[in-house]
Amino acid sequence: MRGLLYKYLLVSGVLTHVLFVLLLLWQPIILNKLTSKVSGKYYQFQKQREYEELIQGNNMTLAEEIDAAFLPWQAHVKNTANSGVTFVNKKPFLDLSAAVKSLKHGDTLFVAEGVHYTPLVITKNDITIKGNGHVVFEKSAAHGKGFILSQGNNLTVENIECRYISVRDGNGACIRQEGKDLTLNHVYFHNSQEGVLETAKETGFLKIYDSRFERLGFNGQAHGIYTNKADVYIYQSLIIAAKSEGHAIKVRGNKLVIESSIVATLSSDDSRLIDMSNGGELTVKNSILEQGPKSENGQMIGFGLEGMAYESNRINLVGNIIYLDRIGINKLLALPSAGDERITVTHDKNIVIGDGGIENEIESNSYFQSRVELGLPNYPYFSPSFCQKVNECFLTR
Repeated sequence: MRGLLYKYLLVSGVLTHVLFVLLLLWQPIILNKLTSKVSGKYYQFQKQREYEELIQGNNMTLAEEIDAAFLPWQAHVKNTANSGVTFVNKKPFLDLSAAVKSLKHGDTLFVAEGVHYTPLVITKNDITIKGNGHVVFEKSAAHGKGFILSQGNNLTVENIECRYISVRDGNGACIRQEGKDLTLNHVYFHNSQEGVLETAKETGFLKIYDSRFERLGFNGQAHGIYTNKADVYIYQSLIIAAKSEGHAIKVRGNKLVIESSIVATLSSDDSRLIDMSNGGELTVKNSILEQGPKSENGQMIGFGLEGMAYESNRINLVGNIIYLDRIGINKLLALPSAGDERITVTHDKNIVIGDGGIENEIESNSYFQSRVELGLPNYPYFSPSFCQKVNECFLTR
């Protein structure tokens, strides 16, 4: 009896395996699904393991990471003598809309402290908008475009917080710049679809000083800063945690200069930190770049990936600290093709931390696998040496 049972089990096992092999030969997609499922689980296991090694037990939400790593933005102190009143030059207005309608070329609009829900349409040239104390622009958009819709040239905006801007088209901006030339000084744009969207017909500039852009982006089509023609200059500013597969900075113009600034992902789901879609001239100097562990794109910097449009195409990365924290394959610099002779790339004295998948390490850079090798703070904190290069430090330590 036992012998018959043994033979039955043996024959059944062989037949089962034969039938299984025949099934796989007949329907190979089943094998592919099984293989994909096993490899997918292993990949997720490895990603989780690498993530835990990176955070070293500091399991924070994105909001907690931001609060832990960076000092909060502070509005400039208000002029109490004029508190609660909006002025155009020295003329007082109780209504912000009336003040905007009264603007003439070259005027300065002093906005009263508080939260404002009425969007601004600026049609005149050489206008300056200044917040008196903590001024917040919130939850509105002119003509379905942005809270400040600038149709004139040479607008300057100072000491303004802008938040929660969204429109049906998915590109609601704190500032929609349709004229040329925009200067931002000490602004805080956050939790909106877009910080600045420039759609000017003429080539101009966007200059950003001592400002903060945070949690901006939408569906991979809206970004923290997005310009079509303007040359962009960013100094001593903080651009962090772009979201929803948006780029932190996307520039189609000819030039992008970033100096003494921090562009970082942390654990947000952004795409690239920097995207110069059509090439041009890119300079990043004395700054911190960080591609976070959950970034959707392994490319930190994209250059000319949507077609080269300029005669001069140069990339200069000088004196930066570059953190490649993304879990998975990373690429510091993505070009249209390897060794493209149209593009000149200069690296000088950058510190690169993490496994970036860099095929050819540059002699003038220094490469490290982890923060530990340099004695730097663990994720999500950054090197305190950055604070020696700027007048105001964004870092908590």
